[in-house]
Amino acid sequence: VLLEGARKLGWSAKAVPQNTGGEAHNCGYCTLGCGSCGKKGPTETFLPDAAKAGAEFMEGFDCAEIMFDDAASSERQAIGVRGTWTARDSSGNPARYVGAKQEVIIKAKRVIVSCGTLASPLLLLRSGIKNSHIGRHLHLHPVSFVAAVWNEDVRPWEGSILTSVVNEFENLDGEWYGAKLEATTMLPSLLLAGFPWRSGLESKEFAAKMKRMTGYISLSRDRYGGRIYPDPKDGRIRVAYTPSKHDKKAILEGVVHLAEIAYVEGAKEIHTSLPTVPAFVRPSSTPDSSITVSSNASPSVNDPTFRSWLDIIRKTGFPSPASRFASAHQMGTCRMGTTAKNSVIDPRGQVWGAKGVYVCDASAFPSASGVNPMITNMGISRGVARGVAEELLGQAEERARL
Repeated sequence: VLLEGARKLGWSAKAVPQNTGGEAHNCGYCTLGCGSCGKKGPTETFLPDAAKAGAEFMEGFDCAEIMFDDAASSERQAIGVRGTWTARDSSGNPARYVGAKQEVIIKAKRVIVSCGTLASPLLLLRSGIKNSHIGRHLHLHPVSFVAAVWNEDVRPWEGSILTSVVNEFENLDGEWYGAKLEATTMLPSLLLAGFPWRSGLESKEFAAKMKRMTGYISLSRDRYGGRIYPDPKDGRIRVAYTPSKHDKKAILEGVVHLAEIAYVEGAKEIHTSLPTVPAFVRPSSTPDSSITVSSNASPSVNDPTFRSWLDIIRKTGFPSPASRFASAHQMGTCRMGTTAKNSVIDPRGQVWGAKGVYVCDASAFPSASGVNPMITNMGISRGVARGVAEELLGQAEERARL
């Protein structure tokens, strides 16, 4: 739908490469973790390679803090980590018998923090590392949903998840901040939660239409960020983030253009996640009703009813606090930079003022990425890992010469 609709409207779009090793993989459930191992994530690639190289794993370990030597210098040296290991029962759940939890200390020459953008900054704070940027500069790639209902069954929960993207609007402000239009996961429990609840009957009718529905997201490269901080009572993760006016404007334009694509492709109904905007229902269910499409022309020009509905979307926007946004990409809370005055880690990934502590996850991003962050995350982590290996190898060679 995205590719063909964008073609009709003269917009830039492309198919998204699939991380499946060149094989077809259409289970549709990878959002919840790929049970068939068809998606080539870390459990199928990096972790097996690490195991073959001699790495050991401890499942169920909750890291409490990074340990340092007793040096009084401004840059302490990491010597390991301390935390709690919890055994698992036969079902894989945390065991409850006596002795199921044990305090564990792991000694190490280097500590690699890879807890993710939400948890990595809290580990640094619990470890006594002081830096005003820890937990700040949180970017989320906020998204808003659009759903299109068709005349025929499409069973959208089957097939690959992210298959196509429209990048025509990724530079709306001239500084490469804008919106990407993407296909999204269609698991009912995830998609339905992205749309407003107006009544029990309407929600049931909407859910019943899912077999004839496809879903899309307008994803913004957010210019302004939020922060992560520990709950003052129990230390759990707390998120402070509100999409800015700049970012909401970009997301809204993406919603409008997704609706246009759905319209030119013949959608019977078009739903948005805007809480006060009703769905657009096509006067006729035939794909060619009330519209003539030419390249680079908006379909709203040819259909006054549809154009009026788009005007309502733009006028309404995202009212606060009723509007809802979703995020699958978290970035930036331990960002990389040139000095401790503008970042948490240096260009080699090492935490300022904490020798031997490195961050290898998306929290290292200096700003929000302009694309889905998987490849960028892998690239940064690979660069940091190579630097650590070269450093350790250099020290070993130096000791050998001595």
